[in-house]
Amino acid sequence: MKLLEGGRTGQIWRDGDTVIRPSGAWTPTVHRFLRHLRSRGFSGAPDPIEITGNQEVISYVAGRVCEDLSDQFVGSEPMLLSAARLLRDFHSASQGFLESDREVQTWMLPPQEPREIVCHGDYAPYNVATAGQAAVGIIDFDAAHPASRLWDLAYSVYRWAPLSDPANPHVAFNLDEQLRRAELFCEAYGATVDERLQLPEMICRRLQALVDFMLANASAGETTFAEGVATGDARLYLSDIDYIRSHRDRLLEALC
Repeated sequence: MKLLEGGRTGQIWRDGDTVIRPSGAWTPTVHRFLRHLRSRGFSGAPDPIEITGNQEVISYVAGRVCEDLSDQFVGSEPMLLSAARLLRDFHSASQGFLESDREVQTWMLPPQEPREIVCHGDYAPYNVATAGQAAVGIIDFDAAHPASRLWDLAYSVYRWAPLSDPANPHVAFNLDEQLRRAELFCEAYGATVDERLQLPEMICRRLQALVDFMLANASAGETTFAEGVATGDARLYLSDIDYIRSHRDRLLEALC
């Protein structure tokens, strides 16, 4: 077996064509959702295989994963457009699960109204498998939860533009390029004018919800979240909320 890099250091392993990773109370629901995606013809997500004890086994999604948007392939315009289209296709395939699933549904993140679809919840470069300059698959569905398409689109634009202060470490693009990338992502996704108008505030709402979730779990003694808070992740998200609101008019102008 090969230890995979990324989140949950030391806990995710590849064994041939399968991946072994920690499971949670939400994993049975996520596995049913992954089967739903496959039934809708979406092949860009892992296949669920089994849940044993506190681990899940899923199929390996082939491709290169890299979260650094300064990488010439990951940060390229073709990759940006491809990622937006993959998100749109995922959202289309996600339709119907909430209505058709007859078992008790448990999610890691709290559902948000309106419950249109099951969102991925963390559609960022580090959760997208790529081939060349194309996004071909999505991994890590732990954060999947019911919400609107716009809720998922908002976080995705935040991550892929990215709408983060260029003064922060590892932010690859300046404001002008971020605004251009945000518009390109929305165009490739097929966002409506109304969705674009709501996007800046929705991004801020999504980030605030993430901060609230992190702080609550850190206070409850969850090690992963406590470490994230200690290293400044929550402060960074709050700073990005201020950054987005300070450039709201320019963002709206670029999007619309």
